[in-house]
Amino acid sequence: MLKLKNISVSYKDKVVLDNLSLTAESGEIIGLVAPNGTGKTTLFHVISNFLKPNNGTVIFHDKLQYKTERNEIAIHKQLTTFPEQRDLFEELSGIDHMKLYANMWKGSTGNVQKICKQLHMEGYVKKKVKTYSLGMRQRLCFAMVAAADTPVMLMDELMNGLDVANVALISEYLMEMKKEGKLIFVASHLLSNLDLYADRVLYLKDGNIIHQQDFSRADEKFIKIDLSSEEYGALKESLPEDHLYIANHLCCIPLAKLDEAEKNAWITRLSSYEDKELTIGPLGTAEYYEKYYHEDSKL
Repeated sequence: MLKLKNISVSYKDKVVLDNLSLTAESGEIIGLVAPNGTGKTTLFHVISNFLKPNNGTVIFHDKLQYKTERNEIAIHKQLTTFPEQRDLFEELSGIDHMKLYANMWKGSTGNVQKICKQLHMEGYVKKKVKTYSLGMRQRLCFAMVAAADTPVMLMDELMNGLDVANVALISEYLMEMKKEGKLIFVASHLLSNLDLYADRVLYLKDGNIIHQQDFSRADEKFIKIDLSSEEYGALKESLPEDHLYIANHLCCIPLAKLDEAEKNAWITRLSSYEDKELTIGPLGTAEYYEKYYHEDSKL
């Protein structure tokens, strides 16, 4: 569905994307995480042709590229980006915005009422946007992309300003769109939420993808426990060489190379910290984020 080949973007002496390549398929939700200023938005701008890369190619359906005006029009009919709240029209209603997006991309407004109902917007969607709260505006931005109904969707920080109930509502809707075969990119700082609906999460650093967390297969499991620097220091010499100490607090012992006796021995030993919670499982998105972006992580 979408291929990025050797994408590079730099501004003067700063390299933002460095020979980045990626293949994404229909029916995938791909999370994208990294600290601010490390290339998430730049990558979205390259995919949507808002920014020309210094090098590299964006390919849709194995053949379409941004090489001619005709191709650009054809690609933009298949791609929507998450609108910014500042681009909303204060004097128009929410339903007007949704119909605008539906007409521009889908060519009909037949799905608008259904989206309003599913997103619980009936109570305010006919009011002018100037009366909306931050959360209502954010939900409208999502509803506009849903109304466009394109095969590819780029959503940058779509959960901003939403309460827990609305985060759950939109997460459920994302899963429905995935079942319909949409390819959805979600850049988000709400890390634990990505674990619920993403097929994989990409971590950007130094202009490239440094790790891909794939939820479609069983990830490596760890014995995990929070330890202070002093507690970790007392254990460090006896820990397996491939252990992790993440963000100066989380000790993780991989199970892959431990036999049953070694596993039980470590569980028993770590259980002696009575005030600590010991868990066994894969690293989550928040834990990988700390691993790759916290300066005190021991990798």
